[in-house]
Amino acid sequence: MKRTEQMSFWERLYILEVLRGLAVTNYHFMRNLSLHIAHAFGFARNRSAAVTTQYPEQRKTYPEGYRGSHRLTLREDGTVRCTSCFLCATACPAQCIYIEAGEHPDPHVEKFPVRYEIDTLRCIYCGLCVEACPCDAIRMDTYVHPRIWGFDRRDFVETKELLMHRSRVVAEKGRDGNMDEMMEWYADQARQVYNPLRGELRTYSERELPQKWEEKPDEPDLPALDRHHPPHPNGR
Repeated sequence: MKRTEQMSFWERLYILEVLRGLAVTNYHFMRNLSLHIAHAFGFARNRSAAVTTQYPEQRKTYPEGYRGSHRLTLREDGTVRCTSCFLCATACPAQCIYIEAGEHPDPHVEKFPVRYEIDTLRCIYCGLCVEACPCDAIRMDTYVHPRIWGFDRRDFVETKELLMHRSRVVAEKGRDGNMDEMMEWYADQARQVYNPLRGELRTYSERELPQKWEEKPDEPDLPALDRHHPPHPNGR
């Protein structure tokens, strides 16, 4: 059995280790500061310095394999490809996917999702739902990071309408379309919520919902979801 290597006397004092860490931090700080000053005067252009991305004005380009926000793929007629097989919800380790199935009007299709919702506060973006889907109905190739700004939990529950809308944006505007729309949403919500003439922030119920994928006002209100005890098919 191999004996565990013990720390030396100076390592147990942590003085040298703390000083060594400070030396590394200050080295990178002074190097980047010097390079930025040199760049400002037109020198050392061939040497790059570390910079902070000024999000949201500046954005990094995500790689092709980036797992972004979900989208529901569409058929050629614009209907959702999902058949409500529940394999994605079964494979999800975070139990963040809720599906309510309904009878499809097309006799050749058994079921379709009446409701398909993803709670992004619980989602860990592992991609298991994409791997489990047998008909390529859900993907994570939107190149959009999870939404990080909202007022309450309802802002972070993505509905079927939003997930389908992302597929239309990808088809019409390309890979940057969904990110551009999210940035517009951020700016619009900030204008609604913060009024320079008022010192306080508006509440969730006071703001409007500008998204065109939101449910129509004349649709009946659906009951609250019970994600741990879904309704029994026989109504029990």
